[in-house]
Amino acid sequence: MNARNMVVGLLAISVLAGCSNPETRSQANRGFDYEGERLRSTPLLIPGGLEAPAFNNDYVVPALSDGAQRGVTGRELDIRPPTQVLPLVRGSEAMDGGTGLWFYQQRLDQPLEQELSQALEAFFAAQKADSGRDGQGWQSNGRPIGNADQRFGWQLVPDAVRRAVAVQVNLVGSEGLAQDRQRAEAAMLNAFSLSYQRELTQQQERLDRSPITLELDQPQGRLLAAEGYDRTWKRLVTLLPQLGFKLTNRQQALGYVDVDYDGLSASKWRELGLPELDIPEREYRIQLGDLGNQSSITLSDKDRIPVSAEVLGGFAATLGEAFRRTDLIR
Repeated sequence: MNARNMVVGLLAISVLAGCSNPETRSQANRGFDYEGERLRSTPLLIPGGLEAPAFNNDYVVPALSDGAQRGVTGRELDIRPPTQVLPLVRGSEAMDGGTGLWFYQQRLDQPLEQELSQALEAFFAAQKADSGRDGQGWQSNGRPIGNADQRFGWQLVPDAVRRAVAVQVNLVGSEGLAQDRQRAEAAMLNAFSLSYQRELTQQQERLDRSPITLELDQPQGRLLAAEGYDRTWKRLVTLLPQLGFKLTNRQQALGYVDVDYDGLSASKWRELGLPELDIPEREYRIQLGDLGNQSSITLSDKDRIPVSAEVLGGFAATLGEAFRRTDLIR
């Protein structure tokens, strides 16, 4: 999630927190004098010499019996809407009824349940919340949402078929209104979701700035990057302009970048600390291929004819060194 979406998430939670203020939001913003009013009616006056009209009693509202159940009114009526569970993490979704959040497996190097366990422990530690783990999951107080007297139970519910894990939270030992329970549980889920998204964003930023190994596969006429497609694409389009390539067209979904190579001066290459790229100054197409944990990069001219082995070798030497240089990433 980018910075703008993060701000939107923060604002959303701030608004929801504001809506939970019982003094300013839980009651209607006008008086309650109407509670003392009673319906007063008088018989229809019929002028002399006229007959009373026939009345239809089908729509007469009957009076409530003494044993009828009466709901809250006036000051006792809480007008706040239920707090919405927000799927702030990319790819997550709220469970039916807003009872939890589904998170889906994104990384292959760590089981999702283990990752979420670590995220919960980091969440409690960052908030300095009173927490502990038992056979059912976790228990914590409500410190992240400003109520340290409340206790919450947390559970992770894996679903192997969906390759997903649900995070569920329940307010423990509360006999209050169902709406208050729902609001507190949703606020806790949103607080965790926002914390988890921050951590994922920081992890991605660290990953995006780490070196990527790039090797020449001469028999296949390509370069092999020791990273997946998304990271390789991001690194490529970041570095190409610094190496003298003008990006004229790019299509990430199709995996190609059209460039116009103008070259750099010798002093600029020395300033960059990279091998000087000595290839013809012309238009090229750079094509990426998704190989799972690897990515392929091929170079062709504007007519889609693969470049010579000499040109590809020079391109590989310069680009490979640039891919390892974290100081070139902006």
